[in-house]
Amino acid sequence: MDLKLNILSMASSLAAHSAARQQVVAENVAHADTPGYRARDIADFSATLRDAEMAFAAKQTRPGHLPFADDTGGYRTREITAFGAESPNGNTVSLEDQMMRSAHVRQNHDMALGVYGKSLEIMRASLGK
Repeated sequence: MDLKLNILSMASSLAAHSAARQQVVAENVAHADTPGYRARDIADFSATLRDAEMAFAAKQTRPGHLPFADDTGGYRTREITAFGAESPNGNTVSLEDQMMRSAHVRQNHDMALGVYGKSLEIMRASLGK
C-alpha cells in the first residue's frame, strides 16, 4: 500500500519555509541599527513552490567544516526595502515592515500546523482510532 500523502509533505514544506523566513526577519530586526545593512526576505511560499527557487546548500561532512552559505533552509534571500525605510547610514530595515512580515510568517506557520493536524485526525478517523 503506497500512500502518497502530498498534503502532509506540503504542510511540512510550508512549516519549514515559515521557519526559514522567520529567521531572516529576525536577522533583519537584529541589524536594525547596523550601518549599511540591507534588509532581506525570502519569497512567499507560493512563489517558491511555483518557481522551485531552492538555492544550493553545501553539506557539512565533519564537525570542523564551516557552513557554506546562510542557513535559510535552502531558500534564496533577496534584498527588500520598504518605502521610505532607507536611513542616511544606508540601513534599509523598517521595524514596522519587519513586524508585519513576522505576523504573516506566523499565520503561515499556524496554517501549516493546522493542515498537518487535521490531516492526521482524518487519517486516525479513517483507521477507526
